[in-house]
This record gives sequence, C-alpha cells and structure tokens, in this order.
Amino acid sequence: MQKKTFDLVIVNDLPKIHGDLKQLESFRFANNRGFPQSYKNFVQEYGYGLTLEEYIINIPIDICSIFARAEFIKSTYIDDVMNNDIWFDIEPDGSLEILKRLYPFAKSINGNYLFWDITDSTDDEFDIYISDFNGIGFRKVAKDLYECFDKLTDSKLFKNYEIFATHPAKRTFEIVELK
Repeated sequence: MQKKTFDLVIVNDLPKIHGDLKQLESFRFANNRGFPQSYKNFVQEYGYGLTLEEYIINIPIDICSIFARAEFIKSTYIDDVMNNDIWFDIEPDGSLEILKRLYPFAKSINGNYLFWDITDSTDDEFDIYISDFNGIGFRKVAKDLYECFDKLTDSKLFKNYEIFATHPAKRTFEIVELK
C-alpha cells in the first residue's frame, strides 16, 4: 500500500505551531475514539495555519483550540437539531441523526465548515462532511483528510462540495502567527 501524503506547499517560513502533541494522542471523544490518523498526521507535519488557501484546521492548542472552537460552532445549531427545528439545509447527505454526531474541526474564510462523523468510521478515520449552513446543505466529502484535500483541489470534483467556488483550492499551507 502506497503511503498517503498531503503534498502541501508551505508558502511562508514562520515557525510551525504544532500545538499540544500529547493531547493530540491522548484525547478521546465520548465514544472512546481518538482523533483520526490523517488529522494527527496533518497536525504533526503542518500544525496550525491556513490550509488550501482557505481552511483553518483547528488543533489542540491553548489559543483557538479545536475543543473551544468545536463547542462554539456546535452551540450555534445543536439545540435546534435536538429540537428538530432545522433552519438550514441538511440534504443531500445529512440527516438529523448524522447532525447530532458531527464534530466541527475546520472553518474556511468563505464560511464553509468541515465536520467529522465521530461514530461512522473506518479503521482510524471518520467520514468528513462539509456545510456552510446556508445553500450547500451537508455533503459527505471523504473518508479521511487526504481524500478531502484531494477532492477540494481537483478541478473535476471540487464543485461537488464547494458549489459556489469558482476554482479548486490550491494545495498550499500558510503558517499563521498566533497573537
């Protein structure tokens, strides 16, 4: 089996910020599953920054932590989901049951979010969904972060997931300073 790679071009030379690598390995969701392996590989290789020219992938870190960001994002919709009072599109791939188990881990500068389905998984990975809580609904993108990046940067596939985008994302990573 060929080793998967992210193949992102780092566009600046600031020091990488990898966050809390112990927490990256030790954290467990309520179902006792840890972070997906592709995510752990990403954090260890790249860390915190702007990915594909638009996504901030949250990591275990004191400032802008994945845990704080996920709770904030979930707080904007989870009560409505639990009360079956949906104000956003969930089709084509979402359902109330799926929405209840999604965990947000990334946000784009264009308002898209990436989520893990923490109960639907293969091996050491979680399925990844994308949504903007507006016009694209919830779409299943990939089975891991490698496939997600491949699809969002593919000129033939990106429109299936980022339907308002005019071009595929670029395979770049920009290290961001935390202040």
